[in-house]
Amino acid sequence: MDGRNERNESVEERLDRNWNELMQELRVMQTGAQILAAFLVVLPFQAGFTSLEQADRRFYLVLLVFSALLIVLLVTPVAVHRHLFGQRVKITTVHMGHVISKLVVIGVGVLVAGCVWFVVQVLYGWALGALIGGLVMLAVVFLLVVLPRIIKPTSSIPVPPAPGIE
Repeated sequence: MDGRNERNESVEERLDRNWNELMQELRVMQTGAQILAAFLVVLPFQAGFTSLEQADRRFYLVLLVFSALLIVLLVTPVAVHRHLFGQRVKITTVHMGHVISKLVVIGVGVLVAGCVWFVVQVLYGWALGALIGGLVMLAVVFLLVVLPRIIKPTSSIPVPPAPGIE
């Protein structure tokens, strides 16, 4: 066996492809996370921010810190890759990137739902904020956690029938 897979790529080629796919996925998530973080960063400089209640400010602070940590988590695979570059441990960096990308997917969903919750509760009160934010959070859990697990994978490569079977 020459170490090639069904795509006729070597282990190194597969790892390179997987790494490139992970980096593209992280770039997509990073844009959304950075836009929401930017929204949160400028919020205190708006005139009405000073009139927020203490509970609203605490909720804001949690979202702000969470968004900052999420952005750092998004950059972590690159930092690890840079540190391990040239040491021929791509399998380690690909696996670590895979684990982190799964965490980031959930983190981006939680950040989106949290921001919706925050905005609605500031505009319309805690009850409606909790209701709408909670519904968005349920949608996040379904779309990002449940749905990927209930989809039945099908191959994009047609499998030829076995000899003698039509």
